[in-house]
Amino acid sequence: MPIKVLIIHHRMMRKILSIFCVLSFICCFQQAIAQQQQPIAGQVELFCGATLDYADTNWLRLYDVQLNATPGFRWHPGRNWSLAFQGLIPVVSEGYTFRDKVNQYWRVSMATISHQLHFNEANQHFKLTAGLFGYRRYGGDLKWAWPLNSWLMLNAQAGVTASWMIGADLHGNSDFDFGRNYKFTGQLGTNVYLRPQNIEVRLAGGRYLGGDYGSQIDVMRHFSHVTLLAYAQVRFGDMKASEFDNKKYRTNGGFKIIWMLPPYKRSSQKLEVRPASNFRLTNSSRSDGQFMQTYTVDPEENEREHQVDVDWGLRKEGTR
Repeated sequence: MPIKVLIIHHRMMRKILSIFCVLSFICCFQQAIAQQQQPIAGQVELFCGATLDYADTNWLRLYDVQLNATPGFRWHPGRNWSLAFQGLIPVVSEGYTFRDKVNQYWRVSMATISHQLHFNEANQHFKLTAGLFGYRRYGGDLKWAWPLNSWLMLNAQAGVTASWMIGADLHGNSDFDFGRNYKFTGQLGTNVYLRPQNIEVRLAGGRYLGGDYGSQIDVMRHFSHVTLLAYAQVRFGDMKASEFDNKKYRTNGGFKIIWMLPPYKRSSQKLEVRPASNFRLTNSSRSDGQFMQTYTVDPEENEREHQVDVDWGLRKEGTR
């Protein structure tokens, strides 16, 4: 048994190091390109990231490891339109197939079209998105932001989505499914930005994909290209039991680290090749992927950056 474990970890480490080296090379190469902050009309971005899931919840093995490569592209036609696509390629899948073989599928993870509307005189900003979202949901999504002043902003999100799956493995197994279990989700929140300390506090609450209701507070400390985040969650009403221990939890908490990767400014070229814009590390006290779960509408969505382009907070400070 020890020999087998060592072989598995040796193969896993080689694959992880290979991906890291490729991304590092792209990162270093891209810094030499002339850059500008805003995308130019017609620009196409090619990028690739990676996801790593790591858990100790499977009694059949010590640790479960799922490593995926996530190549994608984004096209900016102009006039605040954007088209994005992202795929998922499994590189290491040790233990996660115990419950779901889809973890070995090469699959589409996102395909969206979005448009932003800015009514600057009224200080109202909107983002409409439709397509195939993250967390295997498809449908429509609307985001709204209202910066009241330099330190306070109101925001909201509403969406109608259903489940979907497009994927196949290398052994002839495949899955193509679009469900009709439409669900309405929505959250309303407020952001407070303390400029001298670069501290941002977000409070939001609403209805989530599991049908549960809840509230969450995030406290963030922003640095030049890194954000440290601590969060706490509480749920209300009926709840689903955890798929790992069949228990119902009302509270959850943890921390996140969001590290923006170079290049930190956009290329002036029509074609930009780069790594994914950010690296995120998430820690949760509950090993339950259904806890106040929501979808993402952008392949590089993260907690540091607001999904609606508003001149507020870090964006006003001129940092990414």
